[in-house]
Amino acid sequence: MKRPPSQIPNLSVRQLRAVAAVARYSSFIAAAAELELSQPGLSRMIRSAEEELGTPLFERTTRHVTLTSAGVEFVPLAERILHDLELSSGVLRELKQQARGHLVLSCPMAFATNMLAALIIKYKRSRPNVVVNVHEGIQSSSIGLVRSGHVDFGIGAPTEPHDDLVIEELCKTTYHAVFHKDHRFAARDRLHLSDLRGEALVSMPPASNMRRIMDGAAAKAGFRLDYTITLNTYSAIAQFVRRKMGVTILVNTSLPNDPLLRSLPIDPREFHGTLALMRLKGRPMSEAALGFQEVIRAHFARFAAAEKARSRARKG
Repeated sequence: MKRPPSQIPNLSVRQLRAVAAVARYSSFIAAAAELELSQPGLSRMIRSAEEELGTPLFERTTRHVTLTSAGVEFVPLAERILHDLELSSGVLRELKQQARGHLVLSCPMAFATNMLAALIIKYKRSRPNVVVNVHEGIQSSSIGLVRSGHVDFGIGAPTEPHDDLVIEELCKTTYHAVFHKDHRFAARDRLHLSDLRGEALVSMPPASNMRRIMDGAAAKAGFRLDYTITLNTYSAIAQFVRRKMGVTILVNTSLPNDPLLRSLPIDPREFHGTLALMRLKGRPMSEAALGFQEVIRAHFARFAAAEKARSRARKG
């Protein structure tokens, strides 16, 4: 018998953990091993959760366990509840002057590779007992993690409205060509997008936000960019550029600090973006998350001031 729609289901933390584990492994055997339960005991727990919810969460066959449509909707909610409970219980266990907690955030891979480490180091000096978990990836995955509640907040470059998110701009971003210090571009003081015509480029895959923006700009100008090497991480891209295998394009918030590399902003400046803090509307922020957001805001206030000074120097 299905529950009335207005009635809140009476589910235990153990049931939520059981549902999340079976969804994670797509296997009752593996989930039972992780939870240290017998397989029949886990099956009974899942069955009781489904009865409480009034709908099956899993399709079971002799070989496969898959989520039903209801399961696809419910599992992210269960994981979010468990995560929030973990955060809340961590806050309650803070010891005297020692700030504790668990911080989970998402950000673009290039940002994690070149800027995030310095921010976390500064943050950990005042909060050494906070555990930090970073999910780095492409722009769409970062926003998806924020929206699903898997992370406390994200850092990213939203390109369209997101009514379910709170967006707080950190800075404007511009695009830079990054090349070896011996490259012919090193003698220039500025570059135009057309200067990249025929240039061997090292880049992320076509689905990346950078590729879409730059390909669109080049197509509008009447030519195509020549991607000769495609990789899946920015650290690998930097290695190829260091070895003079080509030029890459990065935003100004992700430029590597490397004596072998140089960079120049790409004109026209019309294709710029925005880097922002992103969080789910209505989601409470833990003390750990609020503290790291303050570190990020202070950093980007200094970053924006330095960018303005560099811009004035170039114009002068």
